[in-house]
Amino acid sequence: MPPENGQTRREELLAVATKLFAARGYHGTRMDDVADVVGLNKATVYHYYASKSLILFDIYQRAGQRTLAAVHDDPSWTAREALYQYTLRLLNQIAENPEGAAVYFQEQPYIAEWFTEEQVAEVRKTETQVYEHVHGLIDRGIASGEFYPCDSHVLALGYIGMTLGAYRWLRPHGRRSEKEIAAEFSLALLRGLIRDENVRTESPLGLGLASSEK
Repeated sequence: MPPENGQTRREELLAVATKLFAARGYHGTRMDDVADVVGLNKATVYHYYASKSLILFDIYQRAGQRTLAAVHDDPSWTAREALYQYTLRLLNQIAENPEGAAVYFQEQPYIAEWFTEEQVAEVRKTETQVYEHVHGLIDRGIASGEFYPCDSHVLALGYIGMTLGAYRWLRPHGRRSEKEIAAEFSLALLRGLIRDENVRTESPLGLGLASSEK
């Protein structure tokens, strides 16, 4: 089988497993269930993924990589522009793959049961990096005088919970688009952070709003 076909099959298995895990839970899904939906025998499924836990770990790794990519800063952005862009990217990711986000958070309390210690440590390391990016962004805004002084640790945790928790209700074709929701989230937060009254009232999202429309 050509490598590209094998990769396509692996992606198909991952997509099917993600949907099943989201609907039934990891514990409630068998490898037989994945094989049945894809139309393969279980031995072939094990050729691509040696265990069910490796499928789940793949979901976690990909989600972590996408989230880290979403919160990487651009030095040309102000802190408020970066925060808006973080929010927009994160919500776009959730809208594009709501089942993957659901699996990540639904199974999070149990990953020590499914993963090795090394795998759990990798997941936690990525989550810490995401927190550090957001925390550092808020601190940058405070240090530059763009934001009011605040407890950036608490605010970073609250921001992450607010944005990533949207997987519970955000839908690709819902009443409000992910871009509109990102603007609402960002405005609610930034209007309490921005020190300059003119900026706060006239352009709280900064140039990030215009650049995201391109």
